[in-house]
Amino acid sequence: MFPELAKLMAYKRISQTYLAKVIGITQQALSKKLIGKSEFKRSEMIKVKEYFSDICPGITMEQLFTKDIFLPK
Repeated sequence: MFPELAKLMAYKRISQTYLAKVIGITQQALSKKLIGKSEFKRSEMIKVKEYFSDICPGITMEQLFTKDIFLPK
């Protein structure tokens, strides 16, 4: 899963089903993308970023869609 995306989903208390509807795909397709079995299309990434821009306006797509966890120093 993508840690930053997971945090934002938890913060907004939205399900995979809801986010899938937001970006126009099925929950099953989103689930595969989140576990790495398929990749997000750029258009889907843009929709996700736009959806979360109200609570995190400065977040980049790189931050949202990285699988790395950045620990504070």
